[in-house]
Amino acid sequence: MDYQINRFIIDVPKGYEKSSTDQLDMDFFLQHDYRKVILGTVRFPDGKPAPCSVVKFFKLRSATADPETSSNLEPLGHAITDENGQFLLGPVYPGDKIILKILYLDCFINKASIQTIKGTHCPEDYNEDYDNLNYE
Repeated sequence: MDYQINRFIIDVPKGYEKSSTDQLDMDFFLQHDYRKVILGTVRFPDGKPAPCSVVKFFKLRSATADPETSSNLEPLGHAITDENGQFLLGPVYPGDKIILKILYLDCFINKASIQTIKGTHCPEDYNEDYDNLNYE
């Protein structure tokens, strides 16, 4: 059985002097929770993991709709797979019909790994005189 923690509000007492009550001792009790999460791995046809894939997940709005063809979907969120192709989505509720759409962009990974990212911060050893040099 799954459990969740509820929101607890803690009223921290005011006071600026050290006392024996500087430590707040509390117990927190988990409540039953029937929500689930989806932990998955995206793989290529050869079985290798697909890192940096975008996994979008939707809930089918109508229980009678065909999940293969229906466009009546409620977006719930998205995740990007890690270097092992793994992702975690949730929470989802019992009885929900979840649709995943997965997109892998090879060009995104190749470009991101070879391009230099330019920032607006000048390096510490930057000399403004370099901008004023004449190369004619």
